[in-house]
Amino acid sequence: MTVIEKAYAKINYYLEISGRRADGYHELETVMQTVSLADTLTVTRVAGEGITLETGAALPADDKNLVVRAANAYFAASGAPFGCHAVLEKRIPIEAGLGGGSADAAAMLRALNRLDKGRFSAAELAEIAVKIGADVPFLIVGGTALCRGVGEVMTPIESTLHAPIVVAKMGEGVSTPAAFGALDSHFDNFIDFRSDHTPVPLLAGLQAGDGEAVAASIFNRFEAVVADARPAVGALLDFLCRAGALAAAMSGSGPSVFGIFRDAAAAEAATAALSAMGADAFACTPTEAISL
Repeated sequence: MTVIEKAYAKINYYLEISGRRADGYHELETVMQTVSLADTLTVTRVAGEGITLETGAALPADDKNLVVRAANAYFAASGAPFGCHAVLEKRIPIEAGLGGGSADAAAMLRALNRLDKGRFSAAELAEIAVKIGADVPFLIVGGTALCRGVGEVMTPIESTLHAPIVVAKMGEGVSTPAAFGALDSHFDNFIDFRSDHTPVPLLAGLQAGDGEAVAASIFNRFEAVVADARPAVGALLDFLCRAGALAAAMSGSGPSVFGIFRDAAAAEAATAALSAMGADAFACTPTEAISL
């Protein structure tokens, strides 16, 4: 039996750090949205036990890859391992702040669950996902959600905003641990940190389908340290706004940025222009939550 899963990228409409825990992890408050930019994971059940993975030359195919870690975590939780062969076709840029590796891991968990006759519920898969990475629990089902903690405390949001979104990346990727380290240095490890931002207006705008309200409320704390170190980030943000985006912001720890547009024609034109500039650029739409 073979199953095919789309691994949808995510953007962060809002991303704030609310503190740093004693174990070193950061407490987050983020509003995430999956978009139609996606990798494709094809998984076939085979004889024996364990996973083999094909990724092409660019990515590791061992336990350095989150797809393999996801399979190992799934089998550890189920206690009933079986054999599978996976082929990963990448389209989401790596180290881009778009959750590509996490999306692939989430797709693997969904694929194995389908091959395993739906052993786990979505909530149970999310519990497995927490052990793999902060974005993986959200990306099990995707859609729109307010996430807190280290990403595992999720509140689904009924978004009616369907505005076109342009995602773009230029230059080398950004290491998420390095970006967190830069934030820790800049904000004194978030000791006595008090945010002056809130996602409440953004959530209201998403629920009302009000692009102007959403655009006025998007925020990403990582821009405070990444944008200065990566001039391309500021250049892309400026270009998206000049190309007609209602607003633009960085996604995750960067360096990818996204712009929210009023209409598909303007989004397509901006994507073409960015591609001509040498950027990895994609015209996207928001996606709904996946039903398991």
